[in-house]
Amino acid sequence: MEQHPNKFPLREHLKSKSIIEKLYTEGASATAFPLRAVFITLPREQQLPTASILISVAKKRFRHAVDRNLIKRRIREAYRLNKAPFIKEIETDGKKIAIAILYIDNKPGSTDYLKHKMQKLLNNILEKVQKV
Repeated sequence: MEQHPNKFPLREHLKSKSIIEKLYTEGASATAFPLRAVFITLPREQQLPTASILISVAKKRFRHAVDRNLIKRRIREAYRLNKAPFIKEIETDGKKIAIAILYIDNKPGSTDYLKHKMQKLLNNILEKVQKV
């Protein structure tokens, strides 16, 4: 049974502390303001999905949890809608990737705006991964 390409299941959420630590110490970055991504490629044999994602919104920028959660929901939705071609491209390269997506603006962005920026960010990541 084939999985629907526009889902964002829990197994695709990045939770491994060791990978997150490695991500921030060794990772490369790409930016499409107001989104910034830190990413690393992982060995193919690890028991992870093709792309594992972590989404972060700083408490320093948005004091209220409802505001942070709103932005995280919008980012998740933007990723979910743009991930299919991104994952296909990563799979053809025979790689796996871990990505932390950070929101770096002080104002919340609209859903459509974040969808457009997410598409740009994923393209930037692909360009950098393919150069390596």
